[in-house]
Amino acid sequence: MSNMNLLYKNPLRTIVIFGALLRIIILVFYQHISTFPDSDGYRELSTLLTNLNLSGYFGYRSPGYPLLLSLANGNFYIVIFLQFLIGVASMVVLYKNMLLLKFSSKNALFATLVMNSFLHVAFYETCILTESLTLFFMTFVFNVMLNNYFNNKSIKTDLLMAFLLAYLVFIKPFYIFLPILIYGFFILKNFNAGIFRSSKIIILFFPIMIFLGWSYVNKINTGYFVPTTFYGYNLSQNCVYFAEKTSPKYEEISKIYVRHREEKISQGKDVSMSIWDAYNDIQEATGLSFVDLSFELSQYSKELIKNNPADYLKQVTVSWYDFWRTDIYWNETQFKVKKSAPAFIWVWDIQHYLLRFFKIAFLFNILLLLFSFMKNRTFSSEIIITTIIIVTSLLQAFSTYGTNSRFSYPFESLMIVVVLLQFKKLWLDFRTKKIF
Repeated sequence: MSNMNLLYKNPLRTIVIFGALLRIIILVFYQHISTFPDSDGYRELSTLLTNLNLSGYFGYRSPGYPLLLSLANGNFYIVIFLQFLIGVASMVVLYKNMLLLKFSSKNALFATLVMNSFLHVAFYETCILTESLTLFFMTFVFNVMLNNYFNNKSIKTDLLMAFLLAYLVFIKPFYIFLPILIYGFFILKNFNAGIFRSSKIIILFFPIMIFLGWSYVNKINTGYFVPTTFYGYNLSQNCVYFAEKTSPKYEEISKIYVRHREEKISQGKDVSMSIWDAYNDIQEATGLSFVDLSFELSQYSKELIKNNPADYLKQVTVSWYDFWRTDIYWNETQFKVKKSAPAFIWVWDIQHYLLRFFKIAFLFNILLLLFSFMKNRTFSSEIIITTIIIVTSLLQAFSTYGTNSRFSYPFESLMIVVVLLQFKKLWLDFRTKKIF
């Protein structure tokens, strides 16, 4: 039996071995746990959850990812090991998703291995960030949905979907729109008098209860009914380029914000995080606490947006464009084997452009899918996947500016799969002479 046949004989074993080897290679050469400003917030909440005491918590983060840290008792080495396991599990679920989309076992295996050879996938797993956990739950949601979910009347399946969606909201409250969108597709595909008695209403109930429940915890601790007390800062990030166009009421905040923005511009640096550079100065000038300043910034931002809709939409366009970027989260100077860093950087440079190609192809493919929908009036799997991704890209663009590419990461493999499906269709049409 040839080596290739051995790989294809047991695809799940091949995926697990490939995933394990890739991560072992990265461990050998990198040997570093990457932390970022977000990481401290997750660690702080993890400690509170471990001690079963949330009193006085300032509501920076939601508990989905900190629960994983608590499971590891705050030991980052255990966290990284768990994230490696989660990463390999995500590969397996992705492979099964491709089978559900009618790829052959060989093609699905090959595509899965290629998509998970992208370095940023494994390097996210060396970070104390939510992305690896989010990717797993998002991939699992689509696995349930692609497995004839909208026609499935099993309450167990609905409970599974409700749990997956609720936990996604627990990880990132931003995803509260997802159960609403999926339930909307169910209604459109099965519209009749009895659909509102379906057990699928559960997929709305659980995530909304999680969202409202955590917001209530924050209300008790901070006085504000919000899923995260970062909301004011995030919204003000989307006002960075027109921060000066405010009323006298917020002139003090505006002047400080603009000064820090202009410093960033003069230094040729990214301006998206200017509000965080300005935070200490604004807090000193206003005397407000973190949570009170977040509320004040939300009011300031809402006024800016209301009075400057054209500027806001221009900024939203910039944020939306950044959704389609591709970034890698690592520390290039922290490779244990220093001489290996240039090789990893070279590989990522190639992979980065390949990912950009697929993202651009995905955007062009929207027109083909729109034409297909207008012609057939059916919600195919590709149309549902594409709609969810586009809605995500728009909502994140309206919500914040900065690190927007992290919002697209859980959907990158789905973008590639949709493009591959279109290539497959075009190839079959070409062979049967339906085109050209």
